[in-house]
Amino acid sequence: MPKTNSTTTVSLALLGLVAALLAWRIFVTNMSELHIQSEDKGAAPLALSWDRTNAQALFSEGVRIAKADPAQAITYLAAAVRSNPTDGPTYAAIARLKEEGGDLAGAEQAMQAAAQMAPRRVDVQLEAARFWFRRGDIARAMKHMDVVLTFGGSLREQIFPDLLKLAEDPATREIAHAKLLKQRIAWWPQFFNYAAAKATSVETLRALFQMQADGPNAVTTEGLRVYLQRLQRENLWIESYLVWLNNLRKDQLNVIGNLFNGGFEEKISNLGFDWIITPASQVIVDTASTSGATGHEALRVVFRGPRIQFQHVHQYLMLDPGAYSLHGRVRPDNLETSEGIQWSIYCVGNAKALAHSERFTGTDHWQHFTTQFQIPPQDCAVQMLRLELAGRSALDYEAKGAIWFDDISIARQKKD
Repeated sequence: MPKTNSTTTVSLALLGLVAALLAWRIFVTNMSELHIQSEDKGAAPLALSWDRTNAQALFSEGVRIAKADPAQAITYLAAAVRSNPTDGPTYAAIARLKEEGGDLAGAEQAMQAAAQMAPRRVDVQLEAARFWFRRGDIARAMKHMDVVLTFGGSLREQIFPDLLKLAEDPATREIAHAKLLKQRIAWWPQFFNYAAAKATSVETLRALFQMQADGPNAVTTEGLRVYLQRLQRENLWIESYLVWLNNLRKDQLNVIGNLFNGGFEEKISNLGFDWIITPASQVIVDTASTSGATGHEALRVVFRGPRIQFQHVHQYLMLDPGAYSLHGRVRPDNLETSEGIQWSIYCVGNAKALAHSERFTGTDHWQHFTTQFQIPPQDCAVQMLRLELAGRSALDYEAKGAIWFDDISIARQKKD
């Protein structure tokens, strides 16, 4: 019986000791965490004074002394890895120090571990991308950059200029972009739009456009729009026209004529050689059903009253030199404007119109209209048909009411 009491006493004492040690360990850990979470200057050493295995404190201290004492910094970081073997930022910090110290093999090994341990951490993947760019492995760097741009949308505008430089150089364009485009790239449409606006050479844009063709990153409507606009700004009108044609549906190709979608039965795409509508708060431009329209839709323009120099509907044309006639139907609906609204035809680049249609205002039934015009043989390879308010002073551009158009077409006049 006394022996049993003695054993029980020893067991209780051991349990008490273990409990005390656990309590102390919890206290030490909490104190260490309290210091490191404070983010005060010198917090890491204080945290380590309580707990030498605090991975966050070891990491912070290693980063803090990296420039002054790289060797000791690596010691701290290595200890941090032992305490937390899955922390990607710690491996990345080791990789930077080893690279700076000339241990490239060790740096590569550490950076691989960093990327594996933090597959979606934008900061770590950006470190990995920059590392492999410095090592000259562009294809590998772009895999990490894909992660950065997919999950770090706010960084895109910052990174796109560097990607565009790679695209501008034929030697790096294929490596940086072609292989990547074999899979779905979430940020590609935004980058292509950026390149369309910023590329110094249209050849860069041609190459990028071709790379994405017939793949999982097929051009979006917005991408096609900015590409066509860039070609047009470069006066590459024939190329722009061919690209636009190649992106039409087969049934649309069957109805291509001198003017596209003159019956407004197709949804207006606002790109290429379709109708282009410039939005404005003072006016509504759309297509809608109305009595007397041919088919299901007609063009509707509704003026809300505030002054606007309306020139917000146009279509580019590529008519050969010669005589033509513009035909259409119109129905004004309580349209109040001093000078009326008209169709005008211009040579692109010349502010003087080749011809104006009659002017429309007031209220009327559907009426046909016709306008004759001549395309000159010189300096008029591309034309523009535009709907506009007629006027010579600001007061002329006040309008209220609506007007409808349908069956717009252009026919070549037969020679006598």
